[in-house]
Amino acid sequence: GGRQMNAHFATRNLYPNGTWRPQTQLYNTASDISPTAAQMPRAVGLAYASVIYRKVKELHDQKDFSNHGNEVTFATIGNASSAEGHFWESVNAIGVLKAPAVITIYDDGYGISVPNQFQMVKENIGALLKGFERDPLAPPDKVQNGYDHYTVRAWDYPALLETYLTAAEIAREYHIPALVHVIDVTQPQGHSTSGSHERYKSPERLKWEEEFDGLKKMRQWMIGQRIISGPELDSLEKADHNTVEGFRKAAWDAYLSPIAEEREQVMDMLEEIAGASPSHAAELRMLRDRLSTLPSYTRRDIHTTAHEALRMLRDEANPTKQILIQWKHENDKVNLERYGSHLYSGTALKVDEIKPVYSEKSPTMFGFEVVNAAFDAALAREPRLIAFGEDVGKLGDVNQGFKGMQEKYGEFRVTDTGIREATIMGQAIGMAMRGLRPIAEIQYLDYVLYALQIMSDDLATLHWRTAGGQKSPVIVRTRGHRLEGVWHAGSPMSGILNLVRGMYVLVPRDMTRAAGFYNTLLKSDEPAIVVEVLNGYRVKEKLPDNIGEITMPLGVPEIIRTGRDVTVVTYGACCRIVMDAADKLSKVGIDIEVIDVQSLMPFDIHGKIVESLKKTNRILFVDEDVPGGTTAYMMQEVIEKQGGYFHLDSPARTLSATAHRPAYGSDGDYWSKPNPETVFDAVYEMMHEVDPNQYPVFK
Repeated sequence: GGRQMNAHFATRNLYPNGTWRPQTQLYNTASDISPTAAQMPRAVGLAYASVIYRKVKELHDQKDFSNHGNEVTFATIGNASSAEGHFWESVNAIGVLKAPAVITIYDDGYGISVPNQFQMVKENIGALLKGFERDPLAPPDKVQNGYDHYTVRAWDYPALLETYLTAAEIAREYHIPALVHVIDVTQPQGHSTSGSHERYKSPERLKWEEEFDGLKKMRQWMIGQRIISGPELDSLEKADHNTVEGFRKAAWDAYLSPIAEEREQVMDMLEEIAGASPSHAAELRMLRDRLSTLPSYTRRDIHTTAHEALRMLRDEANPTKQILIQWKHENDKVNLERYGSHLYSGTALKVDEIKPVYSEKSPTMFGFEVVNAAFDAALAREPRLIAFGEDVGKLGDVNQGFKGMQEKYGEFRVTDTGIREATIMGQAIGMAMRGLRPIAEIQYLDYVLYALQIMSDDLATLHWRTAGGQKSPVIVRTRGHRLEGVWHAGSPMSGILNLVRGMYVLVPRDMTRAAGFYNTLLKSDEPAIVVEVLNGYRVKEKLPDNIGEITMPLGVPEIIRTGRDVTVVTYGACCRIVMDAADKLSKVGIDIEVIDVQSLMPFDIHGKIVESLKKTNRILFVDEDVPGGTTAYMMQEVIEKQGGYFHLDSPARTLSATAHRPAYGSDGDYWSKPNPETVFDAVYEMMHEVDPNQYPVFK
């Protein structure tokens, strides 16, 4: 897609219509990202998918994605980046999962300018990784756990071949992962154009690097082995240089040619407009000449010139300027698509809604039993569905949503993991990139912070940064909002919203709606996070007769109480709080309309909330996030984007939690988060402004 820096390679694993190409017929490269070590969590899932395809017999027919789990994942990292926590968490996870990965650490002794003595204890990553090594004397088919461990020099071509051939064969056949520490790596250039390694390496080191440059050593070896003579190699190198230079020039010309054409178009338009301008002809021709003489130029230069010309002509009645206005509008649209398309595939928005069906025989049960029934139906229906997370397997998750599912579907369909949120996320990303449908559970919403960097930098950007070339339809399941305590009652929704554009953020108020969202997502191919209400598992709900089929539309709020005076917009656990306040308000003659947004991203795609505001002309946004957080996001969506401003008779208001974390205990919760009394007060104050006599101050 051209949306990253150079050397960020990726296979186009999808057809233009978004469906999968057969991965078993391709050499697959997962789209790389620049944050150091952030490629490692994804490698956990890419490798573990081979385990799933081998162990789950129902998947043996998935010939486009796997040949019975014989695929090996090659992951690479530099020595300095291996100091990052993601690296160690990933190495541990791959070892525990016995996933076929060959992990290479390229070690040149530096991280940009910082030498190993400041990067790693013992100054040797290979020495530290020894603890992960399996018994080297044990035959591969008898190995219980651990890695094969190799050390090889970067300039020793035969040794590199032998090392990787051995590591890959053992990983492929026996699912024993490998760690390859490549030492004596040289650096022909600095880390960047502004960071020459001559600034921090000694003359002796630079001389050694020149002597042991991999290309030079390869040349010496080929000549020494009489594979080729020196003159023949010189001739080949010259021919190859010319070939590569031809490719480079062709690629550069293909990139520049349409830009040059756009520049010519704007220059011609400026000349035409100048000819008809009574007061700006000379200035317009100066703009044209400046654009024509730029030694190098981009589309940005062309568009800033066009914008400058239009600013100049803003008060001139020159009909010819319309051609430039039209050109700029059309090309802005093209470029927004060129650089901004494929943030979402949109498939989740095309899933038809299937409403719950109830009968006299529909049982009433706890919320956790409702979602448990939904997962049971989904696991039976979709063999690619794999659920995993802390306590998800044997226990059935801490709130019993997967109770009994491991016994029914097996330990590779419903699986426990260690406490490792970043690689739970990476495990899901890699598995989904290989055609599986993971539900990755993060035990509490507060713990999502551990995984948020990977969600943000990798998962949320994947479809966009590859311009629809790769996808990872991960479903992140978590629970949160209102409980009691600092670390189990958080609701950091605005942080999530701001960091995971490219994912959907869904906030069902009960487990029936949660089940509907899961079913919708499993019918689509887009990543999402579903935040269940933590204190909703012991609330009774009626189980729909069609729990396995219901689907919830994304971006569609629900009016859960009609009213005439004030529209109150909320979601999640706050729905019950606001409904309680609504009962109290009704007793003093105030009738509020309560709307559950249900889906924060996408948000109210049909403008349902602004229609309510047209009726009430007053609006309050309520949630448990920090001040200026998700309530501000919702306010912008309704007041700015939906034009709600034009229907206000009173200022729009927000009511959120306090700026600090929720304090411990029921009293701490009461004075940390919105409660029925604070909601009552906020609405009452709005109505007091309308009619002070009818709604006098009472406190």
